[in-house]
Amino acid sequence: MAEKVFQGKLKAIPIPDLLTFISMVKKTGILVVDASGVTRKLWWEKGELVFAASTHPDEALGSFLVRHGKITQEQNMKSGLLVEPGKRQGKVLVQMGVLTPKQLWWAVKNQVLEIIYGIFSLGDGTFYFTEDEEPTEERIKLSTSTTNIIMEGIRRLDEWPRIKELIPDDMAVPRLVPPEFRDATVKFHEGELEILNLVDDDRNIREIIHVSPFEEFETLRILMALLLARYIHIPGSAVPAEEDVEDVSVIENLIDQYNRIFGEIWNEVGEKIGQKERQDMFDEVKNSLGEAILEGPFFDARGHLPTSSLMANVADLPQEKRVKLLSLALENLLSFLLFESSKHLDAEQKSSLYRLVESKGG
Repeated sequence: MAEKVFQGKLKAIPIPDLLTFISMVKKTGILVVDASGVTRKLWWEKGELVFAASTHPDEALGSFLVRHGKITQEQNMKSGLLVEPGKRQGKVLVQMGVLTPKQLWWAVKNQVLEIIYGIFSLGDGTFYFTEDEEPTEERIKLSTSTTNIIMEGIRRLDEWPRIKELIPDDMAVPRLVPPEFRDATVKFHEGELEILNLVDDDRNIREIIHVSPFEEFETLRILMALLLARYIHIPGSAVPAEEDVEDVSVIENLIDQYNRIFGEIWNEVGEKIGQKERQDMFDEVKNSLGEAILEGPFFDARGHLPTSSLMANVADLPQEKRVKLLSLALENLLSFLLFESSKHLDAEQKSSLYRLVESKGG
């Protein structure tokens, strides 16, 4: 058995801190996490995640493909019976003509990410790291850096409880809210509109996830945003009655939309300047505007403004003015951030950033 370089309990070292440490010291090896009878392995190469595997049946490739509507349960079982040493299930599915090589690459990459994101919710268990490189044929190049994976894992850790509260049953069938009861001022980006178009009063949430162009978490997050914006209704949801929330859900959705754009700019600029310089630039731009609605909160480690603080800033305003004034303040902030950020980017990056903002409804 390979020598354990370091080991410990998850109660003592949270997963985000553990992954950040391995990334910072640029370790190569395997992190093994044992929790609730399940073993998950994360392969590292010079501080970057390159693969992951799990003994949990729901995290197997076949289960992942069924869950995302790429194969049927029958195809999963049939291909599983054909698996043998040196012949993985993904290869069998390609040989069966069920998947193309491109679809298999997509599945393996996203299955790996799902396993990694899944360990962020573990609060109890043990871990150890070994520098012995256990061979794996499925090392892949993930589409994002380990730092971004860690940030996304933290974001999911924060948002999962809210999603589960509002969407407790994935067999529920979302219903479209009649147009006359929707807020026409709400702006959705292209991805949100794609999911909205999948709500047909017939598909349940699990079926929407199957046909969605996004992975499960992002699809559920968008459904939650549509729910809070009062564009859909989900039976059994914990969303309060309309008369109890007034414009709260609209304001929350508005802040969420701009925070996603701010986060994109934050990440883009972060590739060019240092962390402190970036933080100072964002905060100085916000403070220089002198907007009362933006007072108090600073940008967090994701480039987001705290929702609770912004909502507190508009709480005393007349209800009919809250959304409009907040929208103007955030749009003004976005314009100045784009201007300052563009000073650090080349022409191609500027163009890409402006297209990104435009596509998101900014």
